[in-house]
Amino acid sequence: MPEMAKRRSLQVLAAFLAVLVPSSCAERFDSSPAAAGEVRTLRHQGVERRYYLQNGEAGVAAPAPLVVSLHGHRSREKALAEREDLGRIGWDALGRVAGRERFIVAYPHAWLGKWNLFDGLDNTTFEDGRKADDIGFIFAAVSHLVAEGLADPERVYLTGFSDGAIMSYRLLCTAGMPFAAAAPGAGSMFEGHRDSCAAEAPVPIMVIAGTFDAVLPYDGWIFPTGRELSIPETMEHFRRLNGCTGQEGALRYDRDGWDDSRVLEMRWTGCTVEGAVKLLKVKGGGHNWPSYEPLPSEWRKWAGAHNRDIESAEEIWKFVRRFRKKG
Repeated sequence: MPEMAKRRSLQVLAAFLAVLVPSSCAERFDSSPAAAGEVRTLRHQGVERRYYLQNGEAGVAAPAPLVVSLHGHRSREKALAEREDLGRIGWDALGRVAGRERFIVAYPHAWLGKWNLFDGLDNTTFEDGRKADDIGFIFAAVSHLVAEGLADPERVYLTGFSDGAIMSYRLLCTAGMPFAAAAPGAGSMFEGHRDSCAAEAPVPIMVIAGTFDAVLPYDGWIFPTGRELSIPETMEHFRRLNGCTGQEGALRYDRDGWDDSRVLEMRWTGCTVEGAVKLLKVKGGGHNWPSYEPLPSEWRKWAGAHNRDIESAEEIWKFVRRFRKKG
């Protein structure tokens, strides 16, 4: 091929690739290492409980914001293995954001991998038959970090994935909870949590949920443990709690046209605290966090389509950082 024609072909190819992958999107992919972490322990109910603390040095000079991140369901075997290497429950994308933005992340570890989501569950007991008090454990971990001077009590936030999302709603509906804002994903409230909710408004919240989630369905489900509300029912609860009176929405930029999904951002207006309620509805999305990073193939087989238009960790921090808890 003549040199001129070859150069022209390369220019056309480069232009074509630039259209498929805009440079601004490629630059936003962050592959840097996550912030360093350490294993922390505390005794609660006379039992040693553990959590993984990431980027704790952010609070050495002055108290820093704290994000509490709750993992999803674990098998007993996986949970026992994680006790030997607790850093495995960390979320790398959130850890990278924490390192850049100078906040701390705490990852509490559920007893034998299962959160005590409801009163009466028989799969969250200690060897002596007592029920694991996960609410008390998580609140105690927050209190310890505040008392130590690492965490700012006005800027404590909450996120959780799957069962961790369900546990997040339970925590938010507990009187005296310490969180200024929350951003759960891939899970909705259960009817019992809504009906007994003791939350004190306002409770700023952003939810990320896929409409093709086959594990915790977007439209809700009736489980042996109770009825999972739909995502719209969940949002209606928080709309009323936050006194919102209007709604608006817009499609996010379709960064990856090959992922068979789009993100619709829905915002509620007229809230007691402006911008306090938001839903990132992942149309066609499965049971996963939307992310620029590819999902392992073994996860996609059962979790469903993976949206790559947004980075959930970035969206979570961008939302919660605007709020402070007073009083």
